[in-house]
Amino acid sequence: MRILAKLFASFFILIIISLSVIFVLLHTRHAIQVFTALITPILPGTLTAEQVDYHWQRPLHLTLTQPNYQYGHQHWQANTARVQFSVERWSHLQWVRIDGLSLDLTDRAITSLDMLPATLTIGRVLFNDLSLQGQGWQAQQVSAQLDDWHKGQAPLGSVRGRAQWEAKQVDWHGLQASRLLVDATPAPNGWQFRGVSFEWQGAAISAQGHWQPGALALTQLTLSDVIIDGEDTYQRVSNALLQWPHTTTLTIDRTDIRQLSAETEQFSVNGLTLSAEHITIAPKTPWWQQPKLRASFNADYIRWHTQTWDQPLGDIERHGESWVIHQLTSQWQEGFVGLSGHFSKRHWQIDKLQANNLTLSHAVLSPLMAALPEWPETLFIDDVSLKHNQWLALSPQFPIKISGIDVNGRALQLSPFKQWRLTDGSLTASASHASINQHWLAEPYLRLDADQGKLTLQQLLLGFPDGQLAVSGAWDLSAPSQPWSLLVDGLQIPLSVYQDWFDWPLPLTGFHDIEAKWSGLAADRESFNVGLNGEMDITFLDAKTHADSETNWATQISAWLQQPSPKKDKQQTFPFETLSIDADRGQLTGALQGETRLSIQWPIYRTDAPRIR
Repeated sequence: MRILAKLFASFFILIIISLSVIFVLLHTRHAIQVFTALITPILPGTLTAEQVDYHWQRPLHLTLTQPNYQYGHQHWQANTARVQFSVERWSHLQWVRIDGLSLDLTDRAITSLDMLPATLTIGRVLFNDLSLQGQGWQAQQVSAQLDDWHKGQAPLGSVRGRAQWEAKQVDWHGLQASRLLVDATPAPNGWQFRGVSFEWQGAAISAQGHWQPGALALTQLTLSDVIIDGEDTYQRVSNALLQWPHTTTLTIDRTDIRQLSAETEQFSVNGLTLSAEHITIAPKTPWWQQPKLRASFNADYIRWHTQTWDQPLGDIERHGESWVIHQLTSQWQEGFVGLSGHFSKRHWQIDKLQANNLTLSHAVLSPLMAALPEWPETLFIDDVSLKHNQWLALSPQFPIKISGIDVNGRALQLSPFKQWRLTDGSLTASASHASINQHWLAEPYLRLDADQGKLTLQQLLLGFPDGQLAVSGAWDLSAPSQPWSLLVDGLQIPLSVYQDWFDWPLPLTGFHDIEAKWSGLAADRESFNVGLNGEMDITFLDAKTHADSETNWATQISAWLQQPSPKKDKQQTFPFETLSIDADRGQLTGALQGETRLSIQWPIYRTDAPRIR
């Protein structure tokens, strides 16, 4: 027993002396050789350093200057590496700090820590002035703190505690960001991001959320003062977004955009503030398909192509296959527009439509109409209110200008049939004045009612400079034959309106009074011709025409009703004072009376040409 005790004591003393010698040598110029001799049997590959710093007062701390490690094809070099060993076990390090390391991650197969033992753990890993290079991206001046790192079976190990990253400069596929901060903790099958923020072109961007393979779920995304200052910047942003993994779904519980401005060739916006909830961008799914989206926004202005909307304000929501517009207003064309309602592919329900002080034309509306999706099967408008608007169609062939347009509608339903028709609701329209192809109208007025396809023209008033035309009628669109009726009463109506408005070949000037009562069927042209009934009486007032004095009036009037239009002859007085026409199931009979008398026979169901004699 004494011999065993002496042997054990001698072995213990030998260990103490060996460690003392090692500690002493680590304080001398032989520290590098001693460190190399000790580390080579333990760590695969070759680890060298220009300087090894060790002090007996901190026996578990070691500093390497300019460490250089090479293992196979991997070659890592840093400015300094500091290690704090643990007294508990050799396979655990309290912390490791590496300064000035550069990592090339472009080839993931090369970057690996498989040479380290699987049992190795580190309480905290610190990086300072780290440089990272990846496929299409790089980060400079990176600092990191990784808590509770375990080597395990993963090629780069795994972090089981908190991970914090900071990068001064980041280049992501052409976009330069700065001051990137990441605070994350591991979660089952992924990472929980407690906070991510960075700056880009003076904008501040931050987010929180969770990532796992195939899905990134953000609880909050905030963008402030974003500026896209041209087409080049827009293209860089678009190209960077195209790098998004096509197999990863992005969901955002809430997005806040504050003061975004963008300027491109086709689109620009200034001072946009937007809040949105429940955004989903899924693989192989158009971005606008957002089944649960709720968004509100406002801006100084929005420009699309040649259209500019000032002070737009909106509150929209997505319900399944329908869009719900709670509010959408804007100043546009020196006026105001407002819209609310529900919209789906097959049905549009407009709760309220407003438009005030607008100046509209085909050139203004055509780009907007072309941008709309397909028209629905049914269109409902609960309330339409248009005030003090103007319509311009200043073509040389048929110029139109209508000013002071007011339109009010309630419970309107429009159905397409062969073209859009009002089938339910009440509509009134008026204007302060109008000019329609050289004819001035004062305060035109229209009132229209519809009930289940039965259309009633309550009143149409057209005020000419010296007279007025009143029209009323009915049209049953719900019946297959579409019966209709029309009452016309006019005083001092210009005769030239027939040629100027309807292109009828009647070269008459002057005025006329008219009373007419017509009815018939409108299912098609044949039913119209066969079913026309009614009567009409016209009194001519100072009527004149261009006519050939050598041709009798029966021949000339017949020629007027043929194509092409008659030539311009010498103007003379129209020798007739009255025109009366009766219609019985498409058989028109009538008479022109004045200085002479002409009878009219016109079976429109059988021929397009009347017989006048």
